[in-house]
Amino acid sequence: MSVQIYHDCNFKIYKAANGYILHNIHKEFSEGHTHVQKYDTCMVIIKLLERKQLPRSKSKYFMESLIRVSNDHKYIKKVLRLM
Repeated sequence: MSVQIYHDCNFKIYKAANGYILHNIHKEFSEGHTHVQKYDTCMVIIKLLERKQLPRSKSKYFMESLIRVSNDHKYIKKVLRLM
């Protein structure tokens, strides 16, 4: 069972048993959430998405998380080009 610990106009963060779940509230949960191990990682993802910045990390999982949670098709294309 997870507990909501953060909410803004676009995202919710839930504390789960083995980390955190970040959900874009403008997407269906099944298509618009990702699992991460640290709360700070959730906040970095939110910041990058809001500012439309590309990540420094080239981690495949991190990039897939950005794509999964984003609803901006132009941003998604930019991230895909980095992969």
